Amino acid sequence: MPASQPYSPWERFKFWLVSQLAARLVRAMFRTCRVELRRSDLVEKYFNQGRPGIGITWHRGAIFSLYFFGPKHPAIMISRSRDGEYLARYLAIMGGVPVRGSSSRGGMAALKEMADYLKAGPGRYAATVADGPRGPRYVAKKGMIALAAQTGLPLVPMMWSAKRVWVLKNSWDRTMIPKPFAKVIFNAGREFRYPPDIKGQEFEAARQELEDELNRLKDELDAITGYREPA
Repeated sequence: MPASQPYSPWERFKFWLVSQLAARLVRAMFRTCRVELRRSDLVEKYFNQGRPGIGITWHRGAIFSLYFFGPKHPAIMISRSRDGEYLARYLAIMGGVPVRGSSSRGGMAALKEMADYLKAGPGRYAATVADGPRGPRYVAKKGMIALAAQTGLPLVPMMWSAKRVWVLKNSWDRTMIPKPFAKVIFNAGREFRYPPDIKGQEFEAARQELEDELNRLKDELDAITGYREPA
């Protein structure tokens, strides 16, 4: 879905240039990383058998996750902000399908677009960050629960960690970027399924359960890799 506001030719050129340069740099750097995928059962189900599903993670790991899962062409919700325009164009270059919207603006339309994308063919995926677009950090929102309930597809928490990373300390999410030749460990948590009529206290309980599982995964992987988040 295109951004809602018009951009000047100069702005469009900047969006194009920055996204192209970022994609080239990211590919060159991240290709040197060694990736370990745990949960071989889910690798078999989603990567090899191509079953559809919805992935969810924390905002801190979005950059590497977009690179790694981009070739699977997931539909990913990205805010309609000006900064989101850079990310949407970058995502498209990496192979993903940007869907413009967020919890604060255009979220319902974006969820419908993602649901339509998932239903349009076999082996399709969707994903987003649970605490986006602006936090609070490690607090889950309800959007992907609604999408999973609407489509009947499983919601799968995913996380990665590495010891050798750069951290953007001034970003609200403490963005992590693996350094060249870093070992990156991915893991997935339990799969969640929701009834189509979920609402009220049941919805809030599901949101809290998802948040707890994402934080459990984060803490578990950080302990394995030795990563310590800066204060």
